[in-house]
Amino acid sequence: MMKYSFEDYNEYNVLKIPLMLVLTNLYLLKQILIFVLPMLSSIPLLVKLAHQHFSVALLLSSLPAVLVVVAMLRRAPKTRVPLIRRIWRWGRVLLLSSLVLELFLLILYIMLGIKKLNEISLMFIYIDVVLMIFLNKSQRVRDVFAEFPDQFPPSKTDPS
Repeated sequence: MMKYSFEDYNEYNVLKIPLMLVLTNLYLLKQILIFVLPMLSSIPLLVKLAHQHFSVALLLSSLPAVLVVVAMLRRAPKTRVPLIRRIWRWGRVLLLSSLVLELFLLILYIMLGIKKLNEISLMFIYIDVVLMIFLNKSQRVRDVFAEFPDQFPPSKTDPS
C-alpha cells in the first residue's frame, strides 16, 4: 500500500513540500521582517511595534530558517552544491533549533524583565510550541526532508 498518492509527488519524483512547512518557514523569518520593517515603513505604529519586539539575538534565531528556505528554493536535481543537500537533510532539526532558540530567548527576556509578557509575546510562545509539536510529530515532514531529487546524469555534451 502506498503511503502517499501520486499528487503528493513533484516532477522530480520527491514529495512536494507541504503548505504547512512553507508557512512554518515564513513564520520563522518574522524576526527578519521585524528588523526590516522600520526601514520600509513610515507608519509610526508599525515602527514602534518593530522596535518593541526586535533584538539581535532573536534575529539570529531566524538564521537556521533562512538556510532551510535557501535549500527549499534550490531543491532540484540541477543542484550540485553538497551543502544545500546537507542543509535539506538537516532541515527539520534546523527549524526546530530556530524555534527552540526563539522560545528560550523570549522566556529569558521575560524572566529578566527585558521584555514584558504581553499578547504578542504570548502569541509567539504559543505558536512556537505548536510548531515544535508539528515538526516533531509529522511523519510527512520527516519524509519530505529525507528526500532530495537525484542529480540528472551528465549529458554526453557535458565536459564534466
